[in-house]
Amino acid sequence: MPLIDIDTRVNTEHEANTTTIRAADTAADDHQIGGEDLVDRAARLKRMINVAPTYTAALSWWTGIAVRRAASAPDTRREVDELEARLLDVPPGTRVLVREGHLVPAVGDPTVRLAAVTALVYEPALGLGIDGHEVLREGSVPLGELLGAAARRATQFTVRIAGPVRADAPALHSQARLLLAGRPVAVVTETTYWWPLLRRAPATMPQYVQTGP
Repeated sequence: MPLIDIDTRVNTEHEANTTTIRAADTAADDHQIGGEDLVDRAARLKRMINVAPTYTAALSWWTGIAVRRAASAPDTRREVDELEARLLDVPPGTRVLVREGHLVPAVGDPTVRLAAVTALVYEPALGLGIDGHEVLREGSVPLGELLGAAARRATQFTVRIAGPVRADAPALHSQARLLLAGRPVAVVTETTYWWPLLRRAPATMPQYVQTGP
């Protein structure tokens, strides 16, 4: 899906528990979970993604597990177009790092894919030291976690995706900017698969998701 120039809001903090999972743990499917429940789950996860401090924080809270990044292609570099340049606040034609990967359980079966994530990263604005650049190149740490508490997520949109309900099919699509001191340093697009929604729904939601109508 193309980038869309929409600004929004951000953030709060929470932690997720760590458990071990396997692909076989996904016992639920669209035949076992009612359609209304799936709609409700998708709506609640949408709200969480919109306000979570990081995308990985939203997935970790929802699934109850820690997650890590697994590269799906080698990092590349390319020039940004006019829309991407506006979102990153850089001149058109600026070269950025392109990172493509999946989020998978930090412990357990690495073939379980919770989401696909693509990030356009303006490296000079990251302010990383030698160790930070090494972690960036290694690739297993999501960018939001690498930047730490100084980073803020500004979600631009989160939408449902029409299509089949199965673990490896896309359920939600979202886009956000990561900010340091108010300056955008990355534009991130995320596709959440149905796996987290079919596996479980948390019994309680964070207060910042519960607030409001």
